[in-house]
Amino acid sequence: MVVAALLNVGASFMNGGAGTGVVDFFHGFQVALMLTVMFNLTQFVFWRCKMSRRGTCWQVHQPTFWTLIATILVNIQPMMILIIGSWKLCCADCSVLMPDVDSCQGKTFPPWSGNTQRECHMSGNYFWDESYCTGQKLPIFPTKTSGWLIQILCTWGGFVFMFVGVMQATQLHKKLQKRWRAIRRGRA
Repeated sequence: MVVAALLNVGASFMNGGAGTGVVDFFHGFQVALMLTVMFNLTQFVFWRCKMSRRGTCWQVHQPTFWTLIATILVNIQPMMILIIGSWKLCCADCSVLMPDVDSCQGKTFPPWSGNTQRECHMSGNYFWDESYCTGQKLPIFPTKTSGWLIQILCTWGGFVFMFVGVMQATQLHKKLQKRWRAIRRGRA
């Protein structure tokens, strides 16, 4: 997961910034890597709980549910960034994105091909303001409140859920507690 996040930051510095082929590739690669790692972790927790726990479905698979929720939350931000980059969903004044077109008015997304205006009614996107729409600035951190909320609540909150699920599945907190007591009693 850390590798995927680092690849995203590394891609922002490569080949001219946002909107280039390398950055778009790394956004897709990050999503693929994060989905693979997180769903494999969820599978590990599922099988670990199935083999080592007894009781009702909730008692057996509570860590699995925590980890599945974590998987979904952690992947929201990379998936949204991939969608925004793939469909060029950054809304700005038409004069900024299409300076050669005289008939363009109001706000628009960057055109897919030719000079076809795609109207929009927002500023920038969920993560960055409209000053990032031209691709000249490197968007590493969100500049809008909604972007920070997505990052904090979804990504960081997802990692908290993942921690709880893995700790419950492996019973690591109980093993550490038992080891600590043994050390304190002098039986190391």
